[in-house]
Amino acid sequence: MAFQLLSRCSLRPSATGTAAFRAAAPMPDAGLVRQQQRAMCSADQEYAWTEESVEDYWKRRWRKVKRKRARMHHQIDAAHGSTEAFYGLARERLVAQGRLTEEDAERFTRIDKRLAHLQRHPHLLEFYDWKKQFHDEWIQKHFKQKRGI
Repeated sequence: MAFQLLSRCSLRPSATGTAAFRAAAPMPDAGLVRQQQRAMCSADQEYAWTEESVEDYWKRRWRKVKRKRARMHHQIDAAHGSTEAFYGLARERLVAQGRLTEEDAERFTRIDKRLAHLQRHPHLLEFYDWKKQFHDEWIQKHFKQKRGI
């Protein structure tokens, strides 16, 4: 089975056959590949780190971390959206079957919306934490009295 190079580091099988691939591009010796991969790390060359190269490294690293975080946030948002859609379909089905009244379905919809809002804004959950609830420090932090007129 032949492979197409989709990015720098991923190979995917293509529709052409293995024999055609092997005939066109013979596989190199494993030792040669290993030497080619480690050429920049060889002992005869010493890499000199500069302040600019280190700074560039950390910029690339930070961009990569931000990209991963953004991807995770998009996945979480998509999961929330699909969960809300499935809950809505399930409520409609229960109402159609007569196992749930319209009023209960509306009430559950409001509850689910509040729970989804709390999940997306975890700092709001702090109010419901029984260890912090109505603790003196918590009250002073969140309910600071403003000076009167």
